[in-house]
Amino acid sequence: MAFEPIDGLGDNVVALKAVGRVSAEDYRDVLTPAVQRATAGGRKARLLLDLGDSFEGYDVGAMFADAGLGAGHLHSFEKLAVITDTDWVTRAAHLFGPLIPSEVRAFPSAESAAAKEWVAG
Repeated sequence: MAFEPIDGLGDNVVALKAVGRVSAEDYRDVLTPAVQRATAGGRKARLLLDLGDSFEGYDVGAMFADAGLGAGHLHSFEKLAVITDTDWVTRAAHLFGPLIPSEVRAFPSAESAAAKEWVAG
């Protein structure tokens, strides 16, 4: 499994750590159901993705699944936080963040505690 849950951030926070290479199945089996549970009944959720040292990248199917999840839940989030030291992920968060109707921030791995505090607060 490429997504491991991060607990203790609140019922409205979907928090996952990516381990290895993320696939479309990881989105289908883990991330999408977690987002659907958190946003049931029209509730707003918060999302934290830790793409730190254990993250090896996305396969092509995961990239399409990511786009589909984003399009389907565009207005479902209050905050989106990404923990990463990968330049292209940080650049993507800065580039696409203004297009998403929620607060979006990228945090370096050294600031993972601040990312968790920000997304849960």
